[in-house]
Amino acid sequence: MEKSKFKNKIFEYSLTGYLILLLCWNLYAIDTGNLYGLIPIGIQGILLFLIFSKNKYAKTGIKIWAIILILSHGLSLLGKTIKIFLGDEIIISELMNKIIFLTIGILIYVYNEKSVSYTHLTLPTNREV
Repeated sequence: MEKSKFKNKIFEYSLTGYLILLLCWNLYAIDTGNLYGLIPIGIQGILLFLIFSKNKYAKTGIKIWAIILILSHGLSLLGKTIKIFLGDEIIISELMNKIIFLTIGILIYVYNEKSVSYTHLTLPTNREV
């Protein structure tokens, strides 16, 4: 049986805290009537379950989630910069928001590759010879 193992506890606790923070934010969004928060709540709940249970698919789930973060915020940043070049007004807070979330996605991807590994557990057997 394989389990995931975090070599870097700071990354594990930071990632868990970040996911819980996003989960609370999406629960607040649902409470205010925005039902678009249901899908992220499901994804974040699954990721938290995989991390807490040390499931062997935790690394893959975190990697897929980080790639989605990178793509979504990267494309959003690209679209915003194109709009700025076409004459739209520059709103620094929007740009910083997109840059910060893009950076967080990249950091999660890199640290996931470096600090999460699989351990193979062997269960003892009682064989009578």
